[in-house]
Amino acid sequence: MRAKRPLRLATRLAIDNAVLGGLLLVLFAVMLVGLLRMQAMMTEVRDTRLSTIDAEEALHRAAWNIEVALRHGESACETDAANATPNPKIAAALDNFAGVYERTAPRAPARLRAAVERYRRLAEGANEHPGCAFLLARETGSERIALDEELTNAWIDRLHELHTEIDVLEDEARRMGTKTAALGVGVGFLALVAAALVARMTARSVAAPIALLAKEAMRLGEGDFSPLPHVEGPMEVEELRRDLERTRERLAELDQLKQQFIANVSHELRSPLGRVREALSLVADGTCGPLTAKQTRVLSLATRACEREVRIVDALLDMSRLRAGLPAKRESACDVDRVIAAAVEDEAMEAQEREVHVDVQSEGAAPMLDIDSALVERAVANLVRNAVSVSRKGQRVTVRRSLGTGSSGARSVCIEVVDEGPGMPEAVRAQAFRPFFAANVASAERPGGIGLGLAFAREVARAHQGELLLVESSERGTTMRLELPVSNPTARSAA
Repeated sequence: MRAKRPLRLATRLAIDNAVLGGLLLVLFAVMLVGLLRMQAMMTEVRDTRLSTIDAEEALHRAAWNIEVALRHGESACETDAANATPNPKIAAALDNFAGVYERTAPRAPARLRAAVERYRRLAEGANEHPGCAFLLARETGSERIALDEELTNAWIDRLHELHTEIDVLEDEARRMGTKTAALGVGVGFLALVAAALVARMTARSVAAPIALLAKEAMRLGEGDFSPLPHVEGPMEVEELRRDLERTRERLAELDQLKQQFIANVSHELRSPLGRVREALSLVADGTCGPLTAKQTRVLSLATRACEREVRIVDALLDMSRLRAGLPAKRESACDVDRVIAAAVEDEAMEAQEREVHVDVQSEGAAPMLDIDSALVERAVANLVRNAVSVSRKGQRVTVRRSLGTGSSGARSVCIEVVDEGPGMPEAVRAQAFRPFFAANVASAERPGGIGLGLAFAREVARAHQGELLLVESSERGTTMRLELPVSNPTARSAA
């Protein structure tokens, strides 16, 4: 099955923004629908309710004009009945009423239509009986009073109905507005949550693999050239990972070439150094004749320098072998205390010259270990040599052997080398176990070496499934711990 091709960061951001834009469009649509529904309600009130009340008001006014014309005619008749002419005003009001009624009556309620039609019949009766007799009749007055009361009650009832309808519509509009606002807030909150989730997912899809690649780059910088893990993210991250993998492969090739070069050079140096050591031994034995005191001293210096170079060459060869993954040559039932004593004895002369006392402490009986005694002895000797080299005159180096639980949780023999030197600076601790890293210790007048002691000791520890740890380092001194598991499973390759 073909692997899914990762998206570019710009494409992913565009998709994320499109999702957020879609949510905002939904929010806008919800608000727009609510506003349109409220506007439709207002339109209904204006076009249906208010237009109806306008027609009813016109019809009511036309009927009231008839009442006003009848009142004016009655007043004129009461003032001068012989000369009064009320009919023209009543006829004009009646003509106006006819036009209004024809236009508005279909939209008026039945009660109002019944009342105004009685006004029309009253006006028609006044026109059919010219003069003042009809207007001044008691029956006409009673009819007008009843009509006036009926028309007023009908108009008041109609206003009350309209007010009730408007209240209902207002409540509905308020509920609709509340619902729309709630939906808007809900969609808005959802948009905020979605924005936060999208931002978090986008950041994690970029930041997490970048952080992992940065960690892997630091690992490469520390000399660990194991393959990079797979990372998922935008295409740019994939491209960065491929570039870093190519760099790792190239560095691994260069490191392998370096190890091969060091191993070849060391191997080429071992034979002439062996012959030099043998020649110096023969001279020291008097084979070439007796030596003066000065010659003996010079020979001693040359022998020590030769032994130091032999140790360096042996360490380089062993480092190359261990880093290549070759297993340690284990010996069964080795006495670790004897190995420690031999390592301390190797460094005794240098400790005496610097007037540093080396004290060995053992807690209980140590179990017999299946170890490469030569490698472990040189590893302990390197730790003691480092401790002595950073110590000042009169200070003490303590080598403690105990049985306990190692950093891996396994039952282990722990060999601690404690000095009273100035301690490691913070900048040095992170790189102290790197091969060929060396730092001067000015306060102890210690010259910088080639940086193989701690790196070699750690490789030896790991070849035995153990570990070398920096336990403590301060102005009061430094404590290094070499852990060797008591139960020795199958040897693993050193990283």
